[in-house]
Amino acid sequence: MFYNGPASNSFCSGRFSFYGVGSTPTVKIDGLAASATPSSYATAFNNRLAIPAYIDFDIEYVGDASGGTAFISITAEQEPSQSYGIKVWSVILEDHEIAGSSWGYYDGMEMMWIPVAYPLGAQGRVLNFTGPYPQTLSVAGTYTLNPASHPFNNLNVATYVQYSSGTREVLNANFMDLPDTPTGIVSDETGFAPANALLTVGPNPSYGSLSINCLLPSEETGTVQVFDIAGRVIESFPADGTTSTFIEESGIYFVQLITSGGEMIKRQLTVIR
Repeated sequence: MFYNGPASNSFCSGRFSFYGVGSTPTVKIDGLAASATPSSYATAFNNRLAIPAYIDFDIEYVGDASGGTAFISITAEQEPSQSYGIKVWSVILEDHEIAGSSWGYYDGMEMMWIPVAYPLGAQGRVLNFTGPYPQTLSVAGTYTLNPASHPFNNLNVATYVQYSSGTREVLNANFMDLPDTPTGIVSDETGFAPANALLTVGPNPSYGSLSINCLLPSEETGTVQVFDIAGRVIESFPADGTTSTFIEESGIYFVQLITSGGEMIKRQLTVIR
């Protein structure tokens, strides 16, 4: 959370507002302040790691050095507390930038975790889990990048689900490199494809209308099948970009992608009618 320099943007302002602070806050783990000893931090960190998480992620960023779309599915294995409200944030961060004079005090220092794009917005997205559990909610958002000032190799993604009031506890988080360019055309007109197959399904739960998006590694083909909970095939079609379909009856369904390279990806969804 930066309060000066080029990274003083709406995302950082939103986080200041979220925590009710006016400057970069002190690092704390479960209330343990930064003045604590390294061994105390290690104990607090290990204690937190020992607590089972009932929120899980499926995160896919599809784009190139100029931008793209984030597809994020969040699964609650059991009912979370609804009294505080729940939100999901996802932010693209730049590392290893050397601060210039516009950073003031930090001029010449190496900067880490600078927020440069936030496809779910500066305030995150509200999640309304209603059950039955496990339940998966899907969100998506677009983002843009400036290749001249955001070197692709320096970009990471932080995603986290958090209570939006009360304790503001983080229920789970994920930190990863921004994936290498899986789609798009660069200046020499060379096409890019993902190293592994990608499958996104939404919305989930659905009222029947469904969008299924597939991306395959170069020169591979694939087949998508939709099964009901009894294992009957409801739909079957080639994996080719985005396909829209409609499921008539309510229930639990599974969408499965099998590629010619031997990959299999399965997604579970709920249809409510």
